[in-house]
Amino acid sequence: MKSDSWIVLQTFFRRELEVSAYLRQRKVPHFIPMHYREKMQSDGHTQRVLAPIIHNYTFVENVLPQKELKTVLSGCSVPLHILCHKDTGEPCEISNSEMFEFRTLCDPQFDTKMIVTDQPIDLEVGRDVEIVHGHFSGIRGRLVRKQKQYWFVKTFAGLSVHLRITRWFCRPLSPVPSPLASVSPAQSLPRQ
Repeated sequence: MKSDSWIVLQTFFRRELEVSAYLRQRKVPHFIPMHYREKMQSDGHTQRVLAPIIHNYTFVENVLPQKELKTVLSGCSVPLHILCHKDTGEPCEISNSEMFEFRTLCDPQFDTKMIVTDQPIDLEVGRDVEIVHGHFSGIRGRLVRKQKQYWFVKTFAGLSVHLRITRWFCRPLSPVPSPLASVSPAQSLPRQ
């Protein structure tokens, strides 16, 4: 059965990999955003390993009816719950297109500074843009400036992906109003 959306599972105590193993056994399609990090070995050497970018979240493709999914999840030994909207109590759903963008942004092969967080961001700051160059071409989000650096921010179901990017890779989605737009041509230049 092909789905058109994904849902978010939240677990506790950094046990998302155990949830992933359980879902893999049950053949339930899912995704955990991963990245490479250096892990110190006992002999003093470092090893590059895949680790979750953000802990306690697993994204599950919505291929099962709600009742059946809850039955499958109740068999998991790890405590978890489906992330729901605060107002309606309905599960937070992510469309396939948004999930494709999220998976693309969280590609562990892309080596750049990236942060995934569940902390709210002030989306009033910055402007709507589309990335027009590079690996993430076509993805829309917000370009914000923090600590003298530009960050591309994409929000999904309460999670934000912050990607360090140069502003020249982005195209504004709406034109910036010019301060001279309200001035008529006759007013713009003083007559001599």
